Amino acid sequence: MGFRDETLKLKGNRTHKVTNSLGSKSVWRWLKKNQWLDIGQPVTEKQVGLIIKSMNQILRDQLLEGKDVILPHRMGRLELRKYKASVRMEDDKIITNLPVDWNKTLKLWEEDEEARGAKKLVRRELREVFLVRYGKFPATYKNKGFYEFFPSKELKRELSARITNGEVDAFLIEKDVIH
Repeated sequence: MGFRDETLKLKGNRTHKVTNSLGSKSVWRWLKKNQWLDIGQPVTEKQVGLIIKSMNQILRDQLLEGKDVILPHRMGRLELRKYKASVRMEDDKIITNLPVDWNKTLKLWEEDEEARGAKKLVRRELREVFLVRYGKFPATYKNKGFYEFFPSKELKRELSARITNGEVDAFLIEKDVIH
């Protein structure tokens, strides 16, 4: 096992368990408890899972095309946006909003013990930084601060590949809007 594998803890299987979210089984139980609402007929747990999976795929495809996803019932929107990359000096420190290039950083740390000890980071060289965010401004529900959206690693990788190939673009926003 090499340095990269040890650092990223790639030995063995990773188990992921989401504990703070409703799954298809919870949705199915809720529908059953509430007399199937206006569906008209009972549906199986498997059918509920397939419906959720197909809807998530539709939302994913829209994001991968660079389109905003407007959520129903004024719940907000999922947006792909970009902002200009910046590098500046403040108090003899470099301040930047560029993302870390982890492949190059780990390679540097493997070759240079001093850089690893100082936790030096290698940043990606970009003119624009893209992000997927959950826009809460059109939403009308209470406690908006408790809701977040985190795109999956798979979605981020696919989106990054499409942006790199020039297939997807986004609206440019000002830096002050995101922070």
